[in-house]
Amino acid sequence: MFYRLLLALSIVCAFTLVQGQSSTAIQKSRRETAQEERLKKLLSKVGVDVGGISARSNQPQDYREVSISWTDSATTLSTSQTKPSVSASEPKKSPVATLVGDKKRSGTLPRQRSLQLSPTQVFIAAVNEANQLRWWSIISDPRVVRAEFQAATGELRSEDYYQSNFTLTVAFPDDPKITNLRFYKPVWTGSDFDLKLLAVVPVR
Repeated sequence: MFYRLLLALSIVCAFTLVQGQSSTAIQKSRRETAQEERLKKLLSKVGVDVGGISARSNQPQDYREVSISWTDSATTLSTSQTKPSVSASEPKKSPVATLVGDKKRSGTLPRQRSLQLSPTQVFIAAVNEANQLRWWSIISDPRVVRAEFQAATGELRSEDYYQSNFTLTVAFPDDPKITNLRFYKPVWTGSDFDLKLLAVVPVR
């Protein structure tokens, strides 16, 4: 009798475990599908075809690490490389972004799992010649730096600055079909985010 009860308990536990794993897999699949649909909606507005990005989740075993010289063409400061602004107002003109370094590294990059956008970020889309998405990532806006200072009252305050000239390092899979990196600024419309193109950098 004891062995029968033990066997029955083992079967119930195994069934519960399999059911739990199945439920988790379904939830994960739903999240990924919802994110892919949001990605399609977001990028279709800027002429980038997402297609079956989930089918390209298997990355090459190498990645590229490129250095990009970024110059704000709207900034004419001669004695400083930063432009102060209480709200870090964005420069009006497009920057000049040029590839200045390219290194090949071994290994794979962490997969971007969240599509949570913010005005303080930059969205990077790696595309092929037909503007089809091959890879994407979200980074903190590299143009913005935060400086802290002590006010006359002794209170520690901070202010955001836009850099006018800097070098940005970007890593992306060593996919031979990737020809351009497109940099976008998330812009809040009042109900959702749209993407504003900042620069396009050829990498092939």
